[in-house]
Amino acid sequence: MSDSAAPRGLYAIGTAGLALEALVVLLAVPAVASSQRGHVSAADIGYLVLLVLLLIVAAAVLRRRGGKLVSSVVQVLVIAAGAVSWPMYVVGAAFAGIWVYWLRLWRR
Repeated sequence: MSDSAAPRGLYAIGTAGLALEALVVLLAVPAVASSQRGHVSAADIGYLVLLVLLLIVAAAVLRRRGGKLVSSVVQVLVIAAGAVSWPMYVVGAAFAGIWVYWLRLWRR
């Protein structure tokens, strides 16, 4: 495998991971709304939807300069979504762990 193929493959894996994370957060929106039994605020739902949009943007700009930094910041925001509903801490921590592993692959 050539040197140019490895980063391209790593970018594809990172983009796919961010897209999958966006899908998981999007599917969590109705679950969060129903788990709060109608006591969820519009700001909480808006925050989750904003995270989905940010994850999609992060996946789109991953190959550009600063893309890894933008995506890393979004990972922190996903972990912070645990303030909306505690299971989001688990989701955020799981995907952040995958993200850290992906970042470590770049050092090899």
